[in-house]
Amino acid sequence: MEFLVDLWLPILIGTVVLFFCSFLAWAILPHHFGDHRKAPHEDELMEFIRSKNIPPGNYIYPHAENSKTQKSKEYIDAYTNGPRGTLDVYEMPNMAVNMGQTILYFLVTVATIGYITHVACPPGADGTDFMKVFRMAGTIGILTYATSCVLHRVWFKKRVWTEILDGAVYGLIIGLIFAFLWPTA
Repeated sequence: MEFLVDLWLPILIGTVVLFFCSFLAWAILPHHFGDHRKAPHEDELMEFIRSKNIPPGNYIYPHAENSKTQKSKEYIDAYTNGPRGTLDVYEMPNMAVNMGQTILYFLVTVATIGYITHVACPPGADGTDFMKVFRMAGTIGILTYATSCVLHRVWFKKRVWTEILDGAVYGLIIGLIFAFLWPTA
């Protein structure tokens, strides 16, 4: 836990800065506005979902309960003939809870990045300088934030370049914060 004593300030600052960068990326900057498209006949689709009383959840269609069902002729025909897709039905968001969870996510990831960087670049050790700390923390940050959505994209065809861009920026920012605030001994 020595790393928490050494790095409490960059962890705290990094968490707050990334939270505000996330807000900026999703609420102010225009690059996420094209992440989703409007469904044709949106009003009718929304009325259909309302009329079926579909509860909040994540749905995939066609759906197979198990591998046996997945091999059935009925499922194969439904999958082959389409449509295939996912439907996410959300509850009304609680902004305070969602923001709190976002802050917690950044706190945990920034602390983990700080821990790994602390092990790899011990404060005061020979060769530990600004660029080494920046490269280590920045690389881990990019891996953490820029790649977390990619595997989901492979399977569910969601646009992710904007999340990769955000993640690369978050990683570079956290690298800079750690490098500037790295303890010398």
